Amino acid sequence: MTTTSLHILIADDDYTYCLMLKKAITNRGHFVEIATSGEEAFKKLESEIKFDAVLLDYKMEGINGINVLQWMYSKKISIPVILITAYGDEEIFEEAFKWGALEYFIKGEMDIVRLPILVEQVFHKHQKRKFPNS
Repeated sequence: MTTTSLHILIADDDYTYCLMLKKAITNRGHFVEIATSGEEAFKKLESEIKFDAVLLDYKMEGINGINVLQWMYSKKISIPVILITAYGDEEIFEEAFKWGALEYFIKGEMDIVRLPILVEQVFHKHQKRKFPNS
């Protein structure tokens, strides 16, 4: 499906978990940057790096995933976001979708081998929305 490498930002305050996600994604030929806080996610998203997708943890100390989504929305940063959560709460998902998330997965329930495929699907879904006639 994807012929080019994607540049992915993983924002999660569990660094070990980030490394596990990073390994799965880079094994598929993509590039990954890690942010271990909402504040660090802001900095990376404002940097010169052009990200193709963001994996964003819902619950982080200080600035949480919803805060990052709201900030991205206010700055008109149009990057597809997949919310990561340990909580299967419908209200969390509704709030995340309201602020622009396209997909979510629950920690411990995601087949790590399928993760890069999910990221690619979300990227392509976003591209079709952004450029409907391409």
